[in-house]
Amino acid sequence: MAPLIPLCTALTEHEQLWASYQPFLEEQGYMLRPRYKPGWVAACLSNKEQDPFCFEDSVPGSPRVLDAKCMSDGADVVVKVVPTSSMEVCIAMFLTNCPDAEKHSLPCLDLIPMPDNPHDSFMVFPRMRSCTCFPYINTVQEFIEFLQQMLEGLVFLHDNNIAHRAISQNHMVLNASRMIPGGFHFAKPRTSDGVTYLLHRTGNQSVPHWKTRTEAGPMQYYFIDFGLSVQFPSRDARKLVTGVCGQHDLIPEVSDTVPYDPFKVDVWSIGGIIVDYLEVRYAGLDYLVPLARKLRHRDPTRRLDAQDALKLFQR
Repeated sequence: MAPLIPLCTALTEHEQLWASYQPFLEEQGYMLRPRYKPGWVAACLSNKEQDPFCFEDSVPGSPRVLDAKCMSDGADVVVKVVPTSSMEVCIAMFLTNCPDAEKHSLPCLDLIPMPDNPHDSFMVFPRMRSCTCFPYINTVQEFIEFLQQMLEGLVFLHDNNIAHRAISQNHMVLNASRMIPGGFHFAKPRTSDGVTYLLHRTGNQSVPHWKTRTEAGPMQYYFIDFGLSVQFPSRDARKLVTGVCGQHDLIPEVSDTVPYDPFKVDVWSIGGIIVDYLEVRYAGLDYLVPLARKLRHRDPTRRLDAQDALKLFQR
């Protein structure tokens, strides 16, 4: 167990950056975990007989996204480092102020310029749970609910002339407040507090527990991560684009030199999610094969658009 201790007692390079901004973020009303407070000393150092990971402050964070609490109301939030002048910020602010956007995308609760770096800012969002995180989509009906909301969300984005360009299950989250009523640890999502593992229970509310998506439903899913996205002023102003995007190695037309339609890339990506479930997940989805084929046509001009895809799905 001793070799693990150095990993827990020292901040990584990117964590040191978070720690340097902890006092500033606290002044702005957001409290990071104790691990990032000035003068932090790992709890495992005074309890060397125990596994270091029996202590919450042994759980490290990631370079550009970290969990925090809003000090005014205790709400769980996520703080993300973004380029201040990026399209991601522009789209996030647009969606935050767009009617009905809350059905499909998370609102930006705060945008805080870094005090010593005008090129980067902190964006604050409500804390959600990764769509790919346990408890997983585990029934046909759970997948249908997910697909319905994906298609509705895609229609909403495209109606507002936003192409995501990186659609995948990794770039979708869900509201887990009913699925995990007591909450979960952002960096160790199978635990309630970074230490205590969640159990599958529905009766004893005093025990940290989880429910299946069916037991907790209906679920609400959201698109996130608009770092590769583009938005146009109007439908008539849409243009072809170049450059890599999410899952770019699988999408036939994506190129650094030959322009392509980013909206049809989104359609291909959702078709890919359907194919994934058809091929390796569940029986009972064969009726989605025609939809998947129309979304994954190698000729982008022959793919359905988002509106037609939703209509075909709802038939």
